Amino acid sequence: MRKLLFTISLAALGVIVLAMPALAATTVSLSPVNISVTSGKNFNVVIAVNPQGASNYTEKIELDYPADLLQVKSFSLGSNWMALSQTGYDLVDNANGTLIKTAGYPGGLSSSATFGTISFYAKKAGSGVIKLGTGSLALDANNQNVLSGAPSISVAITAPASVPAAPSAPAAETPAETEQPAEQPIEQPIAQTPQPTLLAAIGGVLTLGTGSILLGILVGLIILAIIVYVIYLLRKRKNSGN
Repeated sequence: MRKLLFTISLAALGVIVLAMPALAATTVSLSPVNISVTSGKNFNVVIAVNPQGASNYTEKIELDYPADLLQVKSFSLGSNWMALSQTGYDLVDNANGTLIKTAGYPGGLSSSATFGTISFYAKKAGSGVIKLGTGSLALDANNQNVLSGAPSISVAITAPASVPAAPSAPAAETPAETEQPAEQPIEQPIAQTPQPTLLAAIGGVLTLGTGSILLGILVGLIILAIIVYVIYLLRKRKNSGN
């Protein structure tokens, strides 16, 4: 009798277990899965969530990245998400290489959607991995964590190609000093002897070369008197001859 009851109980428990709906796993994807970038450049990583038909209401995404190679420049949340900014749920720690972002989806999310986009800066050459951290959560209507999987991204950072240095221009030759022609002596202009003017000539006549007008007049009168007297004598002698 007891054996029969035990068998019936196991069968009933099996029916109950089969009747219970299986919890749908929520997956998180990171893209692209492989990144090749030059140091000094930025690149983006897109985080997507897929509840696979079951409703999710809150997502907490934690990413770990190599802090010596990468730096988070910015994060933008996807459409319709409501950010949760409490301590421990919203963090960018570039010193230790950790990013945490948490957000709720009003009415529940049941299909694949973009959770957010991260902009990374490649600090130096090297290789590393960006991966989903163990603190990540996907909560359903019963506040149960239904997250499954641990996606990652491989990052290869190369040094920028070196630009060959331009050949240096040959040093300019110093031009030989041009021999300067000997300085020619400057010819001094010959002083021009001033020509006597008409006024000076008249003055010379009036002064009769004496340099004094009065003395010149006196001498002139004497000469004139002599001329008149000579004319007088000549006429007298002529008249005496007749």
